[in-house]
Amino acid sequence: MKYRKVLVIMMVVLGLGVMAGCKNNDNSQKKTIEVFSNKPENQVVFKEFVKEFENENPDIKVVFSSPPDAGTVLRTRLVKNSIPNVIAYGGDNTYTELANVGMLEDLSKTGLADNTVPAYKKMIQALQKDQDKLYGIPYATNASGVIYNVDLFKEHGQKVPKTWDEFINVSNYFKDQGITPVEGTFKDPWTLISIFNPLSGILNEKDFMQKRRQNQVNFETGWQQPMKQLTDIMNLTQKDAMGTSYADGTQNFAKGKAAMIINGTWAIPEVMKANKNVHVNIFPLPASNDVSKNFVTSGVDVMFMIGKGTKNQSESQKFIKFMMNKKRAERYINDQFAFSAIQGVKQSEPSLSGVSPMIEAGQVNDFIDHFIPNGYDLASLLSEYALDQTAHPKDMQSNINHSLKNMDKAYDTANFE
Repeated sequence: MKYRKVLVIMMVVLGLGVMAGCKNNDNSQKKTIEVFSNKPENQVVFKEFVKEFENENPDIKVVFSSPPDAGTVLRTRLVKNSIPNVIAYGGDNTYTELANVGMLEDLSKTGLADNTVPAYKKMIQALQKDQDKLYGIPYATNASGVIYNVDLFKEHGQKVPKTWDEFINVSNYFKDQGITPVEGTFKDPWTLISIFNPLSGILNEKDFMQKRRQNQVNFETGWQQPMKQLTDIMNLTQKDAMGTSYADGTQNFAKGKAAMIINGTWAIPEVMKANKNVHVNIFPLPASNDVSKNFVTSGVDVMFMIGKGTKNQSESQKFIKFMMNKKRAERYINDQFAFSAIQGVKQSEPSLSGVSPMIEAGQVNDFIDHFIPNGYDLASLLSEYALDQTAHPKDMQSNINHSLKNMDKAYDTANFE
């Protein structure tokens, strides 16, 4: 009897050991990929997707990382040859650097981009040297334009302008009525770029920034008209625009103190937080009098890349394919107040209806600051011009020439590979 008890205990212990061994073996069989994101604001929804992916793929473990100052962290890791498997990043000069130095896998033949809006695929390829390849899969996008008070426009019988002349006429109408046409928030210099991006993107040829990178053109010549129209808009703002911050400006606009504010779609939630009853929408800044040229300024906010030579490539592609699912992409853009680069995924938010159809149709221009090299501070240079122009309004042409020379000089210093 005693012998039998001992035997039973030994069998139980052995059984538990086998089970534990199987469990450990299961863990050891899992393949691990790291997903690196540069956007702290999408961490919550990304972690939800990671959990769902792991549930659907129990043989794959995903390590999600989204560190502060992600760009610096990523460059440091590249130097140390510690490349993440999947990189979720925006379409800017960081992508250009990664693509051009051979740190990314060519995904052009994977089929992952087959259902993306062609304009966004071309937008990404325009950022890289070898435009026959595709190192990033466009996923989510954003836009910049003129956010306007819908009720104020209706009350005064004003229609959304389609041309530059119409925009100036609408603005002058509000100015004559004692209403600030455009809320300026130039205490924060980056908000000047929100105006300059569509002006330069529409008024210059599409490949102007690529030509500038190759020193085939310069700003002193090419940016004359955008700077003049920037000045026109500055003259339509409130008197203390240079002393008004983005936070204060969105508050003022939300309270009905201005008819319009020029910024990205990301400003709309801030306006709505300040006044839940405000009725706003957005339209493309119509920089040209040729309606056919007035596309929406829109860029790739999130794309997926795969680190060159990283392990578990098929698992990395599997994760990207999982994220490209239309229902999942719709969840992402609704959570992030964004647009999708995937065909057929529509943004139904009413306050974005003024640009949504054009974005879905690919009638878009990229943000020109996505082409500027790291270290080139366009915001500060535009701010210097704005201060000079405010102090010496009669010297506009000389102010523009002086500023553009400085912009060219600073660009040439920063533009090295």
